[in-house]
Amino acid sequence: MLNQDQVQHFQQKGWVGPVDIFAPAEIAAVKECLETNSRIIKEADGQEIITFYNNVLNLETPRDHYLFHKPIAELFKHPQLIQRLNQIAGENLLLWYTNVFCKMPGQGEIKWHQAKEFYTSSDIDFAKKTLVYSQDEDPLNLTVWVALEDADLENGCMRFANGSHQQIFKILKGSVPASEGVFAGISAHKTVWQKEQQYSLSYEFDENDWEVESVPVKAGQAIVFTESTMHCSLPNHSNRRRLAIIGRYVRPSTQVYPYRWQGDFIDENAHNIKRHFCILVSGRDDYKHNLVRDEHDLDETEVEFQLMSNLVRFGHVNIPEDKLQLEIYGLEKQVLEGDCQEEEPNPILHPRKYIQWQAWNRYRGMSTTEAMKRYSQLVRSLPRKNPQDASSRSNTSTVNKGVLKAADIESWLISYLSELLDTQPDEIEVKIPFQRYGLSSAEGTVLMGDLEAATGYKLAPTLVYEYPTIEALAQHIAEEMQVLA
Repeated sequence: MLNQDQVQHFQQKGWVGPVDIFAPAEIAAVKECLETNSRIIKEADGQEIITFYNNVLNLETPRDHYLFHKPIAELFKHPQLIQRLNQIAGENLLLWYTNVFCKMPGQGEIKWHQAKEFYTSSDIDFAKKTLVYSQDEDPLNLTVWVALEDADLENGCMRFANGSHQQIFKILKGSVPASEGVFAGISAHKTVWQKEQQYSLSYEFDENDWEVESVPVKAGQAIVFTESTMHCSLPNHSNRRRLAIIGRYVRPSTQVYPYRWQGDFIDENAHNIKRHFCILVSGRDDYKHNLVRDEHDLDETEVEFQLMSNLVRFGHVNIPEDKLQLEIYGLEKQVLEGDCQEEEPNPILHPRKYIQWQAWNRYRGMSTTEAMKRYSQLVRSLPRKNPQDASSRSNTSTVNKGVLKAADIESWLISYLSELLDTQPDEIEVKIPFQRYGLSSAEGTVLMGDLEAATGYKLAPTLVYEYPTIEALAQHIAEEMQVLA
């Protein structure tokens, strides 16, 4: 329980911590879950970032992994944590949101911000309030920030403007370039929060007017704060990552994504939240404003499919370079998109696209459930990779194709994508992530197989995820070829 000094600290400053709650085994379970279901990629400038895939929302995002992964849900339902939150907020509480914040070495600051009704840092749709509070209760939105690894001044710990929760600061819409936005310093959030926006919001806030406190924490410790408190985090100037996860809680009287009840399932950050749900972690829900469950409603077949697709997505299995690769591709497309509606490509003009079309179209009429079962059966039969095995490639080609330059590989990738997407080469941007072109995990694997054949160098299928733009992938491969030459 919180002692009286801690409760008073929260009331006066808007936050309290570090608080000791979680056992090492509980933190280890969450870390293992995140590390198994994520991948490290490099941007064109060499900055490493970590990405995650949400298996309920079916999109790449660090958000809301409590929807699928039990260790994360259990962490934020922890009885000792909820007891402390009840001291601050009362008995009735919903968990409505989680987010992973992994600040890699070299990543920048998260700038000052507070959140009450909106959860976006760019000017997307301010007509959509994420949260609508009851007029009969004071607005409440608590965040629990859990350190999965030590966070200190060197690697980017949290900072708070003490007492700022008592004031709502004016949002200045479109006031700064997107490159200077609240979350611009952590590259992994650029596509999540800012997407293609040219401008971002800022706040009418000057930290010099406030008592600012930095809060180092040890792994397993937590900070509890209200989202109305102005907060930020420092850049990571160390050679250590800073891994943390947050959970957010509201009263059941608060409407979460209220527009979903009008059939609108796209939130203000362009995420599809149709399968989102809240968890009642304590008390009662007498309002029925929200979709509340104890766990997701995925059946056993879909759970198995999601687990198997994660093995492919995060490079935990070896996929042979034969027709099985195309079967996995076709089944994944059938699961995610249903029957192929694409026009049959010309096999002479577009042989690669024709082969992929055939691989998908052969499953026409197959139900989603059956496609999931077939996909899972295939992936389950694949040999698992040893995590200690080096994923780097070696030159196994009997044809000496020479050392290609990055520009040569870029040109090949541009031609490949323009053919795959049936578009003009000048419409392909080298700095745009492959994912933005609609490239699925199976298509990425096929792309790497084709690129391997074109270069004559053995290439790991996961490179398309580790280096997720044409520019980054081409530069990396060119550098590796130079080393192997």
